[in-house]
Amino acid sequence: MGAFAKKRLVGLLLVLAGVTLLSFGLSAISSVDPAEAFARRSLLQPTPEKIAEVRREMGLDQPLYRQYFHWMANSLKGDLGTSLTTRNPVAADIARKLPVTLELVLASMMWIVLISVPVSVLAALKKDSLFDRIVSVLTLAGISVPNFWLGFLLLLLFAVVFPVFQVVNAGGLQGLILPSLTMALPIASASIRLFRATLLSNLNKDYVMYAKARGLSDSRIIWGHVLRNSLPPMVTMFSQYMGYMIAGSAIVESIFSRKGLGLHLISAIVGRDLPTINGCVLVIALMFVACGLAADLINLWLNPRMREGEEEAYA
Repeated sequence: MGAFAKKRLVGLLLVLAGVTLLSFGLSAISSVDPAEAFARRSLLQPTPEKIAEVRREMGLDQPLYRQYFHWMANSLKGDLGTSLTTRNPVAADIARKLPVTLELVLASMMWIVLISVPVSVLAALKKDSLFDRIVSVLTLAGISVPNFWLGFLLLLLFAVVFPVFQVVNAGGLQGLILPSLTMALPIASASIRLFRATLLSNLNKDYVMYAKARGLSDSRIIWGHVLRNSLPPMVTMFSQYMGYMIAGSAIVESIFSRKGLGLHLISAIVGRDLPTINGCVLVIALMFVACGLAADLINLWLNPRMREGEEEAYA
């Protein structure tokens, strides 16, 4: 277990370092000068001297590697800098926006599990039936639908044609249903196709034949044996999708007027707010890697032989 933990920890640190380096590198090669953008927002007619003074105050006159190490040192202390647009600490702004995004992502994951698990099991048990074919067509359509189009379609149907929900986010549980469904349906469609294929593969294994020979019922074989052995790839995929939803929530948040982390990051990019951009990228990267680590730990619990294989490889 020690070798496995070391490998995952090294991988986490490498991913975080790579993401933050890439963020700083892209900021450096951008054609927009953040000091000039900030000076033009703060001053009526900034002179070149004023812009140069702002650049020195922001530390942008230093080499990029010094800026990076200075920011990383402060980040390890919990100081992500001060936002150039809100003038608030970046960490405080993220702390206010992040719960909105997490609430949306967790609601979406709930929809994904509730939809994909029972539908996948039924489609696998009724292979090549009419139900299986309908599920195949619907999931293919669900994968092909972009989030923004699906969000506008759901708003049109359930807020305009059938006014069950409000166009502007009303807050609470009701305000979560449409945006979470918008994020969940394409991912649930992909999950159903993968989970069905995994279940069918496990149904052809020798242990299933042995269980049938022992007289176990089909439902007990499915829910007690096949489902557990089919979970590891699904857990890994769910963790990846959770990271993708956190990083890509801006579109859905903008459609449904939810002021979360994704929309906050887009606003920072438009406003050339470097401290906020780098802080949001770091937090999203941390959560993405944490989801992957959680998936690995869950898979180890589901299949302890994975741990034995890792330890043998690093012995």
